[in-house]
Amino acid sequence: MKEEVMDKAIKKALKEFKEEEREEKKKKVLHNTKLLLRNFNNLKTHSDKAKYDISEIDIEAENGDDRAYILSIRRSKLRTLIMVSHIEMAMSELKENKIRSGSLEQYRALEMFYIEKKSYGEIRDKLNCGQNTRECKIVCVNY
Repeated sequence: MKEEVMDKAIKKALKEFKEEEREEKKKKVLHNTKLLLRNFNNLKTHSDKAKYDISEIDIEAENGDDRAYILSIRRSKLRTLIMVSHIEMAMSELKENKIRSGSLEQYRALEMFYIEKKSYGEIRDKLNCGQNTRECKIVCVNY
């Protein structure tokens, strides 16, 4: 009898722990997504305006310290290009989904806030929505 009670208590504690872990993971993903969206313009500008082409650098001709530095720059540029590409792809897919579902205003609100750096007031004015409408709430509350 005591073992059954202990087993139930352990299972309940594990279930609660896993749920909390899932929630924390969701929060972290959402936080990272917001961070990428907030910094998207900077990342894009950085990757577009780099003054070199990573394939043009001859790392074999460099000494050890310079070679490590160049490889680090190359990896950083490549990661930035990949992030920008993934964000652009995700934004495109999101836009298509919102068009299909008839809620393009939600996408526009997100785009205006993160990409165009519009204020909540500007978004409300442009989309002709009040503070309590769904489109504006999505941006104001969730993002």
